[in-house]
Amino acid sequence: MNQVIFNFSLVGLIVYSTWLVCLIAFGSTPRNYELEEQYRDQRTTVSWSILQSILMLYGVKPKRQTAAKTPLLKRELLVAMTMLSGFRQRVKKFVKPETVEESSIKSLIILVPAMNEEPVIKKTIAGFLESTRHLPMVKMVIIDDGSTDETANEVRQAISQYACTDRVQLIQRFKPNAQTGKGDALNWAYHRVVDQETDPSRVVCGVLDADAYMRPIDYERVIKTFSQSPKLALLQTRVKMVECHNLLQILQDVEFTVINNWIQNTRNKINNAAASGNGQFIRASSVTRYDPWGNALLEDFEFSTRFLLEGKETRYAPDIVVYQEAVDKVKAFVRQRTRWTQGGMDCLTGYWGRILRNNHVGGLAKLEMSFYMLIPFTTILFGIANLYVLGYVIANLSQYWLLLIGLLMINYSIDLLICYNYLKISQEEQTPQIYFACILLILYNYILYPAIIIALCNKLRGITKWEKTTHGIQDQIGN
Repeated sequence: MNQVIFNFSLVGLIVYSTWLVCLIAFGSTPRNYELEEQYRDQRTTVSWSILQSILMLYGVKPKRQTAAKTPLLKRELLVAMTMLSGFRQRVKKFVKPETVEESSIKSLIILVPAMNEEPVIKKTIAGFLESTRHLPMVKMVIIDDGSTDETANEVRQAISQYACTDRVQLIQRFKPNAQTGKGDALNWAYHRVVDQETDPSRVVCGVLDADAYMRPIDYERVIKTFSQSPKLALLQTRVKMVECHNLLQILQDVEFTVINNWIQNTRNKINNAAASGNGQFIRASSVTRYDPWGNALLEDFEFSTRFLLEGKETRYAPDIVVYQEAVDKVKAFVRQRTRWTQGGMDCLTGYWGRILRNNHVGGLAKLEMSFYMLIPFTTILFGIANLYVLGYVIANLSQYWLLLIGLLMINYSIDLLICYNYLKISQEEQTPQIYFACILLILYNYILYPAIIIALCNKLRGITKWEKTTHGIQDQIGN
């Protein structure tokens, strides 16, 4: 029996180690879309130059002409040879393309679902207006989803105080049509606001949480990215936690800044970047379903999976940041992760088969999405085996002390690597608390176990109640 559990634990170690190595190898550096676009243009120019040269050799005059006086054959051959030789040094000699002077995007509409967000909503509006004062095409729509507090009144007061009726709009749902899920609220608002736009190809719709904040440069980068990439359907930004005062909050920031960043960078490279709730943006013309969002408890992953199944381009932008609160209590954290985990289970039962059969989703993307949706189950199985092995090793420490030291060294080496990347990406000040938090990453993972068990029980019992995250703990978001 012991041998079987030991072998099963070893399998789990190999699986997760392989996954982590892949994340480090593929996700530690972002995909450079601008570089690829420039090379695509260069390859087109080279191809045309070679074609012109061949046609001229056969006495055929190409239709595409140039104003230069240099003889066509000689000049085109020279261009082709020069550019082909330049490909060898293309990475080193890359020059960032010039900024697009006039954006093709004429409207950016931010949807903010707000149910009982009285403590934060006014500050969110103030931050939005400050960040977008030079971007009049950006508008915010607050969706009061049947709040029982003063959320709606706070929004009205803010609109009146800041005289921003042209920039901020309040729309309300009331029971029994309210509080039926975040996806329902977003779909309802989308039909009322975004669907009214006359040219959806020039309209981008974003989703921010009621506690979210983005800097002016981040809004500008969203607009620029969609403007420069006409085929882009969905863009997910990087999430950054603010006001991290305790270890739990720091660990959430480490998770989003490093682990999630690695995952999404990897997805960029295998073409299956996923929406992750806060800070997601879509091009309105890419929406083909009547209701863009589903109503799974993980509506963001479901939403982006639908786009991928339709062969649409999705992308993660690590250089565009959305700031949000970190949960400050373990109980609230478990409740939040229970909802996320159960939502992942909903997507597994509803979409796994379709993902595997779909021709638009590549082989590596299918593998990654399958692994992601199966993580709750593999975590429980391998985690129990690992705890058993750890207990057995400690109980027989005289025999296995070298094994224990080896496992601890491997674990803390990984933790230090994550800590290094966190400090590098977030540019946080190095403090003993941050290093101590990274050492506790293994315990942070085990906090997720109750969430997985509760989510599985809820799934089996058919409980689908939306347990929203409470906002209102922060003093200041962003700078």
